[in-house]
Amino acid sequence: MRVRSALFLLLLGVTALWTHVLRTDRGHVRDDARLDLIPSEVGGRAAQELTIDPRSKRILRASRVLRRAYLDPSGGDAVELFIAYYGSQQTGAQVHSPQNCLPGSGWKILSRSRWFVPWKGTPKPINEFIIAKRDSRQLALYWFVTRSDLLDNEFLLKWDLVRNSLLGSPTDAAFVRLVLPVGPGGLEDARAELHAFCLDLLPSVDRALPLTRRGIRADH
Repeated sequence: MRVRSALFLLLLGVTALWTHVLRTDRGHVRDDARLDLIPSEVGGRAAQELTIDPRSKRILRASRVLRRAYLDPSGGDAVELFIAYYGSQQTGAQVHSPQNCLPGSGWKILSRSRWFVPWKGTPKPINEFIIAKRDSRQLALYWFVTRSDLLDNEFLLKWDLVRNSLLGSPTDAAFVRLVLPVGPGGLEDARAELHAFCLDLLPSVDRALPLTRRGIRADH
């Protein structure tokens, strides 16, 4: 009981500090994202630019956004890539979590798991969700990139923001998401296809978001 109470108080303290930082931090605005470095062809798939409606832009309040569909040359489902970069995280302008956005958009999260990708020779976890809306099922991968590391955890993302703000470091960060519908081949086929695409894409994401100055090895 004492440990649980201590953890609860710690969480309250971090939340209060995080809120204070978001309200008071006005400096260290960066613009280090080079989303134009994301190639228009990845893994044999050619990209088609997708628009973002004005309402979504107002909600996101991101500094830079990239949304593309990478088409399957054999006529299968496209992989959708979404990247949102924030030059400085403040109140109302911060990385959004799919765990909140997906249900708000009518998607039901059927399962949550993690998949490990190579990050400077060290396996790093990213999130893998199976989501559904009506008769549609999709597989989604997402992660965050900050000045400290590649992160899969929203709590760690907030803690990273607090720490960088207190140290006077930039608070810019990015959110990266990949989505592929589950087709006739089933979940395992979709997973193999999306994992392969993700590994092909990772080095380009690292060049486009050089926040940690750490390279990604796509040794797969």
